[in-house]
Amino acid sequence: MTLDEMVEELRDEAEELARDLEGIPAAETVPGQAAQALEEFGAALARIRDGAADPQDIARAALDLSEPLKPTGTIDDTIRRLLKPRRE
Repeated sequence: MTLDEMVEELRDEAEELARDLEGIPAAETVPGQAAQALEEFGAALARIRDGAADPQDIARAALDLSEPLKPTGTIDDTIRRLLKPRRE
């Protein structure tokens, strides 16, 4: 399986999961974030392969996963709200 095929499979999984988890965007599911991370890692490795002048900075930024992977709130908070809704 190629990197692009893995990303496509993960995005499909994220879409299916998001349909089941009402109100959660596909990009904020674990498969959605994994797909985004794989894309970012692949892009970073391609830049390094192509002779980028700052490979350590590129690797550091890719491994940081700070943007655009920040979901709204925390995953734990989102899952907790779905599994244990407040009683009113």
